[in-house]
Amino acid sequence: MADIDALKERIAAFACELAEELGAVDDSSALSWLDAIESEAVEISNAVHAELVKQRSADRPAAAEESVCPECGRSGRYQGPRERELIGRRGPLTIREPEYFCACCRKSFFPADPIDWR
Repeated sequence: MADIDALKERIAAFACELAEELGAVDDSSALSWLDAIESEAVEISNAVHAELVKQRSADRPAAAEESVCPECGRSGRYQGPRERELIGRRGPLTIREPEYFCACCRKSFFPADPIDWR
């Protein structure tokens, strides 16, 4: 992972570029000047979040040729990567993940990463 201090420096430089590009703060429809700035920042951070999730999900390792169907337990065949629209913590986003098809159920499925609920 990138050095956190170097990453923070790059973020600060990018924020300066954005501030220059965006120009003056329009607080005409906001509760206050600070509210307008925060709304702008949230919108930008949501866009960065969505793009990072999309790019990082595309880096997922190659899938196996078969996976177990969560519906019937039989093997499903790998169909290739597919983009899906999901609702994440910060709103809509697109991810790229392996798609499988179960001939028995006649449905596509997307094996999730295992979650330890303990």
